[in-house]
Parts: sequence; C-alpha cells; structure tokens
Amino acid sequence: MQLITKQFWVSGLVMMLFGITMVVVGTINNFLVVEFGVDKLFIGLCASILAAGVFSGLFSFGPMVEQWGYKPVMLGGLLLAIAGITGIVYSPMVIYVPVFFFFIGAGGGTVNGATNMLVAKIFPENNSAYLSLLGVFYGVGALGLPLLTSLMLENDFPYQTILKMAAGFLFIPTLLVLFLKFPGAGKSEPIPLKKFFLMFTHPAILFFGFYMFFQGSIEGIIPVWAPSYLSEITGVTYEKGLYAITISASGLTFARLLLGRFLKIYPSFRVLLVSMVIFTSGTIIFGWGSSFLISLSGIAIMGIGMAAFFPVMMGYTVSHFPKNAGTALSLVMAMGLVGNLLINYITGLILDYFGVDKFIYVIAALLLGLFTLLYLIRTRLLKKK
Repeated sequence: MQLITKQFWVSGLVMMLFGITMVVVGTINNFLVVEFGVDKLFIGLCASILAAGVFSGLFSFGPMVEQWGYKPVMLGGLLLAIAGITGIVYSPMVIYVPVFFFFIGAGGGTVNGATNMLVAKIFPENNSAYLSLLGVFYGVGALGLPLLTSLMLENDFPYQTILKMAAGFLFIPTLLVLFLKFPGAGKSEPIPLKKFFLMFTHPAILFFGFYMFFQGSIEGIIPVWAPSYLSEITGVTYEKGLYAITISASGLTFARLLLGRFLKIYPSFRVLLVSMVIFTSGTIIFGWGSSFLISLSGIAIMGIGMAAFFPVMMGYTVSHFPKNAGTALSLVMAMGLVGNLLINYITGLILDYFGVDKFIYVIAALLLGLFTLLYLIRTRLLKKK
C-alpha cells in the first residue's frame, strides 16, 4: 500500500477551496443584499457567472497542466480565488462583483481539476481510492464555510471579516504549493486545438463524460430541490427541509472516508455498482417515506451511495488516457458541470409546470441513465481493456 505523501495532503487543502467555491454564493448572498442592495436576480446572475468561471477552469486545466506542470496551474487557481474573495470585500462598486465571482469560479475549477489529476498521477494503482479521499476535503470546504459563517455571524462578526479569514486561509495552501515539489509538465508541446476538440468524439470520452453529466445532474439538483420536495411531501417547514442539504453532504463525505479503504480491497466496478444500488434504495426511501425522518434517512443513504460515482469515473478516465490524462479529465469534468447546470434548469421548468412532487421521478430518470451508461462502459470499454 502506498504511503500518503505531502503532495496529497497539500492537494487536499487546495481542494477545500473548490468546496468553498461551490457554496460561496449561497453563503454570502445576504451580505450582497445588505452591502450593495441587490435583488435575487443579481444573486442569480452571480451564481451563473461563478458557474461559468468553474466551467472555464475545468475545461482548460488539463492542457495547461500538460504544458506547464502542476505548480503554476495550482498557484494560478489559488491566487485567482483569493483575488476574487478579496475583491468582493473591497469592491467599490457592485458592477465589479460578478467579475470577482468569475475569478473565484475559475480558480476553483482549475484547482479542482489539477488536484484530481495530480492525485491520480501520484497513485496510479489505486487512483479511485485516493480520489475518494481527496473528495473528503471538498466536503470539509463545502460544509465548513457555511458553518463557520453561521457561527461567526451569531457572534456579531461582520461578513467582511469572515471573507477576509477565508481568503487568508487560502494563503496557507498557496505557500505550501509554492515551496513543495510537484511533477513537471507532461508534454513539451501543447496539444493541437483540433485534436483537443476531436477527443469529444472518442467513445470513452462520450461514455465517461455522459456518466459524469448524469452524476453532476444528480449532485446538482439534490441540494437545490430536495428541501422544497421534503417541505411539500412531508408538510414540514422549508427551514426544516434544509436539513436535507447537510445530511446528504455529510453522508457523501463520510462514505468517501470509507471508500478510500474499500477501493483498495475490492474492484472499483463492484464498488461503483454497489454504490448505485445503495443510492437507488435511498431514493426509494426518500421518495416514498411515510414521515419526514424516514425521508431524511433516505437522503442520507443517497449521499452515501453517491460517494463512489465521481472518484471511480475519474480513475477510469485517467487509466484509459494515460498519455492525455489531463485533457481527458478536462473534457469529462466539464461535461459533468454542464449536466449540473442544464439539468438543474430543466428540473426547475418541470417542477414549475408539473409540481415539486415530481422531483423524485426526475432523480429516477437520471438514475436510469447512470445504469445504462455503466452497462455500456462495462461492455464496450472495460472488457476491451
């Protein structure tokens, strides 16, 4: 068994940034309202621009790492995020705020891709296991910022102080990345643009990418729509329904700690299949539970089941494209984000027209897509290898 290296721990600290990135808009939206007097439309715009930044970072990190190496790409992503968070604190005019959110998103997307790629390279034999452990740090960042913000606001700390502390924390991994040695560039020349886009037609990219498309969709719609679904189906207040977000994220984070062990012992395909069955059982309990607590336990099981989706598919992608792992990861992870954004929007339209109670059927349809793609991956790709 390989020892966990300094590079892994530093990658984990860097990955916490991406967790912070994905919750930053929701965490500080009240600050934007109080400080700049913006409305919900503006906050929605910021969320969209943040997502566009994440997409740009995910889409471009692979070729950049293959061209320049890990250190400059990770440093660039961290500094972009620090500039974005600090810029929001000191922004003299509200018109600059969306630009700073783009910086945060681009920085978060870049380090998300670069750290996943780095860990897969450091641990080629058990990359899915260590990618799963890396995901724990994402969960800490995503859960930690809202929790820290709530605690500090209750103790009368201003939002500006909280954001400054978040930016200050990011200087720790920045310094560690600066002084630690990382693998250099994997290529002497950048991948031609034509070849980059032609990779979209590769069957493995399509299979892995569309699996991530559906995975990203599920991971995206649960925190957005599960509270409303619980509120309508079980009759609890929306505030109580918000527990679904924390419960799901906690289940996912806890399961990734365990997966780091299981993926070293059992074949990754078997672990992924069992995880999907667990997710399916959780979906049934969540959708047709007879009470709020039963439905809440269902969404905890869904979080546990989701844990293996991302790291196993990333491991498959790296193993299938050893010479262009960064570029392949860029494309696959970008497709996952597209699924997150697109299906979230479509889900909103469906639920607005047919009712929030149809949310469970949207999850079921996405789950069917995942099982179909897993069958195709198994029969068309894994057996050939």
